[in-house]
Amino acid sequence: MSKENLKKIAPLGIGILVILAVIFTGYKMGYRLRSNLSIGKVGNLSMTIPLANTNIFIDQSKKITVTKENEEINLPFSPTQHSVIVSRDGYFPWKKDFVVKSNETLKLVPLFVTQNATGQIITDKDPEYLKIKNSVIMSPSPTEASPIFSVDKSVSVWLDDNAIFVKTGDEVRKVIQPDTIVRNVSFYKDRSDVIMFSTSGSVFVIEVGEEGNQNFMPVYRGQKPSFLKTDPNFIYVLDGEILMQVVI
Repeated sequence: MSKENLKKIAPLGIGILVILAVIFTGYKMGYRLRSNLSIGKVGNLSMTIPLANTNIFIDQSKKITVTKENEEINLPFSPTQHSVIVSRDGYFPWKKDFVVKSNETLKLVPLFVTQNATGQIITDKDPEYLKIKNSVIMSPSPTEASPIFSVDKSVSVWLDDNAIFVKTGDEVRKVIQPDTIVRNVSFYKDRSDVIMFSTSGSVFVIEVGEEGNQNFMPVYRGQKPSFLKTDPNFIYVLDGEILMQVVI
């Protein structure tokens, strides 16, 4: 190659090296290309996993298995669309699609619902049987004027025209309006982002927000159950003449 040609391509080669150096430096500093071709910095996904031996799959690939209870997981992500599946034997899988904003931390709270409800039957020999049964039967449906509040009082829930509504601050959102009659509604455990309700032959839980896959799971399956929640760890379920304390 002649010296003249070398002189012509030398600036191009230098330019390419400079671009590669910039890309490499940006990558090392945590910058990534977004789906819209803009540049964003790596963010972080944070989750606390309450149960040991839980598998976490990121973007369809197995990422990690936690080995202890309440393990804190922090994972870096490019500021583009991702998905996470949290799975454990005996529980329904929980899936969420998400985007971690540039240079920010997104905290997700997985939902753990057992596939086989556990608890105990309360027989009519129990001195509390009639009291509990009548409490379930007489439990009023929450209304907008008299809603049920979450433990932290930040969210309220009520039933109107067979639709479940929640209110956070000044924002009112319709969570779900089934075709079948909703008999009871409350918050799941001590959470403000998950609703529990009975309709048809089951008691279900559903996430309040629709963002990134609104998870929907059965807590109890029966004939025509009604429930009363007096404790964050269990509910009383009346299914026909059968009264049970069901762990949630």
